[in-house]
Amino acid sequence: MISVENLSLYFGAQSVFNDISFMVNKRDKIGLVGKNGSGKSTLLKLLTNNLAPNEGNVTVLKNTIIGYLEQDIDFKDENSLIEEMNKVFGNIETYKRDLEKINKEITERDDYNSPEYLELLNQLSLTEEKLRMEGGYDTNFQINKILKGLGFVENDFDKHTSEFSGGWRMRIELAKILLKKPDILLLDEPTNHLDIVSIIWLEKWLQNYTGAIVLVSHDKRFLDSIINKTIEISFSKINYYKANYTKYLELRKDRQEKQIQAKKNQEKHIVQTKMLINKFR
Repeated sequence: MISVENLSLYFGAQSVFNDISFMVNKRDKIGLVGKNGSGKSTLLKLLTNNLAPNEGNVTVLKNTIIGYLEQDIDFKDENSLIEEMNKVFGNIETYKRDLEKINKEITERDDYNSPEYLELLNQLSLTEEKLRMEGGYDTNFQINKILKGLGFVENDFDKHTSEFSGGWRMRIELAKILLKKPDILLLDEPTNHLDIVSIIWLEKWLQNYTGAIVLVSHDKRFLDSIINKTIEISFSKINYYKANYTKYLELRKDRQEKQIQAKKNQEKHIVQTKMLINKFR
């Protein structure tokens, strides 16, 4: 779904990524890990093409829908909470307005056998089918489920978004992304502004999510409960592990121990070689 090929990114003399390559496939649930400042958030921006690399390519499969939750969002307060949620279902709201218009016109006519009346019935049937195919009859259920899961109550639904604090606005953005049901979720610290109840709800939601996920989180337990693959960013390179977070730590420790042993063996070989050279000089 997303292919990263020989990607390099640098700012002046500072290298962020140096010739990295990996794939995000359908149903992958990948955790991005690394020290603060290693480039986790930057990599998410590269995956959305919001940031261009200096070298290499990021290729997204055609018609792939990406939902991206970033840490710094420029909020636009134009609607109530429920109106903001309904904006996600743009086509559905259009179909609903069309249905209302068609039904009104049908009730005002009595030329039941005319071609125009029959055409209205045909339009009604087609619009209802489009609405049904896009799940238009259960949008209210979906909105209620996700908003309440993220800690909102029904009294919040008619409030203007400007009435909510920054943390709650982040929840609004997260709710909109989850409602879209994108093919790939890119989530940068999604639990930062959530309470424990909402974190548990989100954890279960993501576990049942059928699309791909690329997740950055400092909540190790949350990360471990969701991901099945780990990408470690270290010294401008990546190390790819087909494992959850706990298993990744074990594999990383084993890899580091082997590297240390290999270095000792190399140093020992160098010493022995120097001794042989000096002996037979």
